[in-house]
Amino acid sequence: METKRFEKILSSFPKLKIAVLGDFFLDLYISLDRSLSELSLETNLEAFQAVNIKGQPGAAGVVTNNLGALGASTSAIAYTGDDGNGYTLRKELSRRGVNIEHLLQSTERFTPTYTKPMMAEVDGPTIELNRIDVKNRTPNPAALEKELIKRITTVIQDHDGILATGQVEDDSCSVLSQRVRAALAEVSLANPDKVFIVDSRHFAARYEHVSLKVNLSEAIRAIGDLDAQVQIHKNAGWLKTAVACQQLLWKKVEKPIFITLGSKGISGCADGKDFYHPGYQTSGPIDIVGAGDSVLAGCGISLCAGAAPEEAAYIGNLIGSITIEQIGTTGIAAPEQLLARHYEYQKQNLAT
Repeated sequence: METKRFEKILSSFPKLKIAVLGDFFLDLYISLDRSLSELSLETNLEAFQAVNIKGQPGAAGVVTNNLGALGASTSAIAYTGDDGNGYTLRKELSRRGVNIEHLLQSTERFTPTYTKPMMAEVDGPTIELNRIDVKNRTPNPAALEKELIKRITTVIQDHDGILATGQVEDDSCSVLSQRVRAALAEVSLANPDKVFIVDSRHFAARYEHVSLKVNLSEAIRAIGDLDAQVQIHKNAGWLKTAVACQQLLWKKVEKPIFITLGSKGISGCADGKDFYHPGYQTSGPIDIVGAGDSVLAGCGISLCAGAAPEEAAYIGNLIGSITIEQIGTTGIAAPEQLLARHYEYQKQNLAT
């Protein structure tokens, strides 16, 4: 992409208002110190001792983090429970500038939470112990889903687009349930000038009339859910497999498709035409947690700024390459980092 065009798209980011719909989790990090451990008198087991607790938005919250870092105004459409984790999640989203007017609070739901105990060993490294997950295990109340649908219809009137992300395996317990998916398709059809893009870990094949951002394994799974031919994965290379998948997905939704390929970059399809950007070759350690969410944010904000799908994929690809270099956290990319990476990427491509 030419630098002038790249800079023009980036300059539009602060003018945008983007809503994020989906599963907002609280990532709750509890720092433990083994040297302070005590023996429980009740159980005779080791009692871990916390020395620090930090909560930050996860899952869909990573998308709002990235959009905010790029300059866009953001709103959350989701729910939390009426509990302490919900209080922390709402506080942390607000602190990051996210509008939580449409973040519903329900006494019938838990706040989805990933609790991550981090143990500092005596004279050793800090290791992550078994994660503790808090998820809703029963279907969403109908009244809650009805209110979520109402908020989607209202919010899109003064926002440039909706980015949606679903991580919960049982979609009856996810913000992006069957009823909400159907409503999102209807709202997309009614607002053809707005951007609607979804990152669904488990149910990409069930969406209609919206763009999709998936990784290659999710794309293959979606094709299988559509009862399409999947033997291509066994007999073809990764890029041919991605192209075959994105063509089939595009025919279903008739909206741009983006397939992330890890270190190999990103592939996509729009109007039946394929495109591909190689990955930026990073050096040193990487942390891929949240990388897909950052790519969704990059592709989505670029589409909202008027970028063509191929341009949006280029920017999403660069953002992902920046965030994976941030170890031990779900990273973000600021505009100045993105511009610097653009120049580095151009040099890297010329050298190959």
